[in-house]
Amino acid sequence: MQVMLRTMLALAATGMSAQITTGIHLQDVRFKGDTRLDGVDLKKCASDLKSQVYLGTDWADYFVGTVETKCLLDKGYFKSAVTAWTQQLPDRSNTHQFAVTFDVDAGPRYRLEHITFKGNRAISDPKALRDLFPLKDGSIVNRAAIAKGLENLHYAYGELGYINFTSVPSTTFNDEKKIAFLEIDINEGKKFYVSSIGTVGADPQVLNDLPLKKGQAYNARLVNLFLRKHLPGADVNDPRIQQRSLNERNGTVALSFDFRSRTE
Repeated sequence: MQVMLRTMLALAATGMSAQITTGIHLQDVRFKGDTRLDGVDLKKCASDLKSQVYLGTDWADYFVGTVETKCLLDKGYFKSAVTAWTQQLPDRSNTHQFAVTFDVDAGPRYRLEHITFKGNRAISDPKALRDLFPLKDGSIVNRAAIAKGLENLHYAYGELGYINFTSVPSTTFNDEKKIAFLEIDINEGKKFYVSSIGTVGADPQVLNDLPLKKGQAYNARLVNLFLRKHLPGADVNDPRIQQRSLNERNGTVALSFDFRSRTE
């Protein structure tokens, strides 16, 4: 990812400390080159960029990366090249204003050939895993859909007690056919069973609403439903609300739920 000399000169002229203090805003955004995007997509991309105020000295790299990722990668352009030309404008509302022209070479657009999995044992049916990804074979590869599939995968294993589950996606390409192959490397980790369940800031009788008991495998879905019922709007994965003390050796988890936030 390269930032043109004019960007660097603009940064120097503005002064680093001032930029960190007041932030950077893109007042005008333009695109040139082989963008492969239609007018609607380009307008949305520009609007998203102009809606942000960035704090830091690497702002040009950040915006270039945003174009490559959210504007191009989400549309199936996995090998794009983007550079930025900037022009500083008068400050407004104590924020540095810039006009930026992104020179885009979108490159080839890829379609998904298939998704494969390795390292999966608890869920051995590849179709069950594949169905968790809202991306059909033959469709344009979409980063957001892949991210959603990985989230669904993590949640599915969480229902089975695999609290330390991780997955790593790896993409390979056939440039001649413009297709992509996605492989998900799964590390299930150990399965955890509930050793105890406690509460803070609530009557322990509240646990009667939790269909998860001592000795059973941890189930993220049941815990989340329970917490959403009693703490609506709260982040159920906030460690201040759902505290999980893992015993890796024994494969057990001690749960404690803090309800004090609902009285604040």
